[in-house]
Amino acid sequence: MPFMVILLHVFLLTTNILAADEEEVSKWDGKWFPQPPNAPDPNEKIPEVEDAKYPPMGVIDPECDDGKNNLTLDYDPKNVSHSIVHMCLDNYTHYRPNYNTAPVMRIYQIPTAYSAPHRCMGVNITYPENIPTFGPHRALWPQYGEYLYVPVQRWIHSLEHGAIVALYHPCAHEGLTKKLKSLVKACLFRYIITPSERLTPERPFALVAWGKSMEMSVIEDGLVREFIRDNALRGPEMTHRDGQYSEQLIEAAEIVSTKDDENLCPPSHTESNKV
Repeated sequence: MPFMVILLHVFLLTTNILAADEEEVSKWDGKWFPQPPNAPDPNEKIPEVEDAKYPPMGVIDPECDDGKNNLTLDYDPKNVSHSIVHMCLDNYTHYRPNYNTAPVMRIYQIPTAYSAPHRCMGVNITYPENIPTFGPHRALWPQYGEYLYVPVQRWIHSLEHGAIVALYHPCAHEGLTKKLKSLVKACLFRYIITPSERLTPERPFALVAWGKSMEMSVIEDGLVREFIRDNALRGPEMTHRDGQYSEQLIEAAEIVSTKDDENLCPPSHTESNKV
């Protein structure tokens, strides 16, 4: 079927920019790592005192990030311009799924030496991609589960720990949104589910892992399970430890096989009976 076909876009990232001569630079039309030569940094310049602090992973520091206070830079539920990121305002109608729209997969070859920096609250973090799969992030990561909304600056850290992040546009088809949530929750403990305004009407669903994403118009069971089995637990900092950020948490994740997710997407009773 058409929607089973994946359009694969492989974005090769390289740290050898300095070794490339001008001719190679002019011919290259792919992605650069972390950005093209001489391109401006998409993030604000980090003050020297902040850069020197470089907050460690998972350490609660009221002056940097405690997961509870001073969170409004990334997401402020009391700010109308922020709260609409999880509300369907596109004529208040849900997007119709298109079975002729193939999923799109994007793969980023991230150098093993790359270490994503942590940034304290008060320092802005932006991303050049609509759906980033790596990059700078907050020192504290979200507790695993389903949220009313999680800012990207938080769930990027979850990817680093091997989690799968399931995204859906607020205007996505309600039945397919429910199906996506159910599939992910049945596959693993290490997941984050959140709406995202970064998705498009053509493909209002996405699964994200460290260095890889797949955007979809419809939700197909086998494709979702295959992505999770192939890409979960592949982050550079593997830990099942829950995060200390839990703002807007709706439902905490439950253990499916083990807390280490030793068996990803185990067959359900219904699937077993079909075999």
